[in-house]
Amino acid sequence: MSKKLLEVQDVLVNFGGVTALNKVNLHVSEGEIAALIGPNGAGKTTVFNIVTGYYTPTSGRVIVDGESVLGLRPYQIARKGLGRTFQNIRLFGDMTAAENVATAADSLNKSGLVGSLFGGPRSRRDEAASMEKAHELLRFIGLDHRALQMAKNLPYGDQRRLEIARALALNPKVLLLDEPAAGFNPQEKIELGELIRKIRDRGFAVLLIEHDMSLVMDISDRVSVLDFGQKIAEGTPVEIQKNQRVIDAYLGVAEDAS
Repeated sequence: MSKKLLEVQDVLVNFGGVTALNKVNLHVSEGEIAALIGPNGAGKTTVFNIVTGYYTPTSGRVIVDGESVLGLRPYQIARKGLGRTFQNIRLFGDMTAAENVATAADSLNKSGLVGSLFGGPRSRRDEAASMEKAHELLRFIGLDHRALQMAKNLPYGDQRRLEIARALALNPKVLLLDEPAAGFNPQEKIELGELIRKIRDRGFAVLLIEHDMSLVMDISDRVSVLDFGQKIAEGTPVEIQKNQRVIDAYLGVAEDAS
């Protein structure tokens, strides 16, 4: 049985009088592409914000590789093994593609603030290693030809992929992708699916939120479904497609209304 790398256990989230998540349980295991789907407002991004430390749950637990991460800051949780992208692109626009990725890699270095400020030998070695890693990741995702271009000047699809490379620079145990296909054309979605499989085959587990059901059903090993903050189903893509409760809540409506 594969090791569980991320576990969400009985997580309850109340915002004022509204229950955003109601005793939700989820997990992501080694070597797995898991998907989290549901209508807008179902609580999907709230799950991501809980597990990455942007929100604190009312109750429940979040476990990363066997260790609780509740109460930790987002950067501390990233160091524990979670990397994520966001619905809205959050690149450093006035930095090159390579610099964006190297900055993420550099956050794991131990030369410290003083070493960085004064450019000590260890700091210089760390910076060189971070830039080498950045170029390797850009080659991996097919953006090596964009390495020296400013992030703000990249085409939209390349900016999305650059965000993935930056998240991978953190060496995450689990990569969380929040609507990675948003705004993509059909060919770009096919290429994204191939990239996510490559990421999984490289040893990363993946949890994605996505509205494009053809992509979800094509690449996912397991799918969890949220509706009004509750998990209403979980299973293989085939099982989910046949689940009447899921069809009624989500799959039965037009994709552009989801």
